[in-house]
Order: sequence, then structure tokens, then C-alpha cells
Amino acid sequence: MIRKLALLGLATYAGKKILARSSSSGKAVSVGHAPTDLDRAPLRKHAGRAGPHFRPDLHGPVPPEDLEGLRPVTVEPSRQPFGVAS
Repeated sequence: MIRKLALLGLATYAGKKILARSSSSGKAVSVGHAPTDLDRAPLRKHAGRAGPHFRPDLHGPVPPEDLEGLRPVTVEPSRQPFGVAS
């Protein structure tokens, strides 16, 4: 039992020494990474919009099934929702 504890202590000590030596290798340690999406990049050549062939046609015809899906609900529910008392 004492041998196991001594071996465990020695392994812990050696592990801490190895980790301390590798982290202090002369380089500055930084936490995390630099966010590349927040860098101030030069202005892009495009306006950020999709090409004209991929934009929706605002004045184009709308199919009837889409019109039905866009209509607001105007009828009362047939029963009370659960937990609501009248």
C-alpha cells in the first residue's frame, strides 16, 4: 500500500514538472484564438446582396396554396386551451 502511494506521488510530481516545463518553453501563452470574423477587413467589392437572378420577384405571381398559407387566422378556436378556465 505504501509503495502504491509513493509511486502515485512520484508520478504526480513528475507529471507536474513535465507540464510546467512544456508550458514555459519561452513562448507567450495566449488563451483562446483571434476571432477572424471580427477583424476589420478592407471593404468588399460586392454589396453583400445575392445576384439579381437569386432575388425573389416582388411583382411575380403567387400560387394559391401560398396565398392560403399567408392569410391571417380569423376564426375562434373550437375549444378552450388546456388549463384555461372560463
